[in-house]
Amino acid sequence: MNDGLEWLKWVANRFAVYLTTPAESRKELRRQRKQIREPWGVRWFGMLAVGIQLWWQDRRKNKPHVPGS
Repeated sequence: MNDGLEWLKWVANRFAVYLTTPAESRKELRRQRKQIREPWGVRWFGMLAVGIQLWWQDRRKNKPHVPGS
């Protein structure tokens, strides 16, 4: 039961901070967080997606050109 009380205090504290923070400040903070956010490929698949992308680009660069294709 104590965990529920702690959670309620935490939620009440977060709500109080939200109400006392000006709207412009909240919007600016949201914009900053969005700018430093990782691309969706990295967030969903980690470095695997980056590795595959690098491999694919390198593969296309080193691929010999076949005339007529």
